[in-house]
Amino acid sequence: MLAAAILTGGGIALGAEMADEAGDLAASASSDSSDDDSRDTDDSSDDTAGSTGGDVSNLGTDSADDLVAMIDAASAAGEGEPTSIDLKRDGSAEVTLEAADGAETEVRVTAGGEASVVSTESADDDGAPQNVLDADTIAAIVDAALAEADGRIVEIEADDDSTSPWDVTVLTAAGDFVELDLDAQFAVVATGTDSDD
Repeated sequence: MLAAAILTGGGIALGAEMADEAGDLAASASSDSSDDDSRDTDDSSDDTAGSTGGDVSNLGTDSADDLVAMIDAASAAGEGEPTSIDLKRDGSAEVTLEAADGAETEVRVTAGGEASVVSTESADDDGAPQNVLDADTIAAIVDAALAEADGRIVEIEADDDSTSPWDVTVLTAAGDFVELDLDAQFAVVATGTDSDD
């Protein structure tokens, strides 16, 4: 969505609002429309995995250890269990932590591993997350996702869907964002693709 605004002095500024999650790009291509995840996302950043255009050569990782290190840094800065990680073009990541009472904390982790809380949402009726991203889970997700789609992980999200509790986005060498839904045993149950052009 493009918007124009007249600035003081007569200048015109153009702004572009872009989707924050790669999942938003491929939602229509996904064969699983039963996801009832109602978490709000922060779409204030334009360097996200799902943003089209631009350089994606440094986006993502194929290392579970890299993801675990970023999640560990986020966990040290905020309260709650890690339920998602969204890697950015600049090498940073946004990690969502959910507390037992349903409160959510968004933590930004720089490429150098420094973490700071970006936002906190009050407790809601959701309660504690059913699925969280611990080291063993991340390793299993990375192995399963990269066996299905060769590339780099750009996003992992845990939700409370019992059919496919793990949502993963992989950026392929061809520039396609492959959306994968994994079941509780980390088997792929749904896929979708969106290109970055």
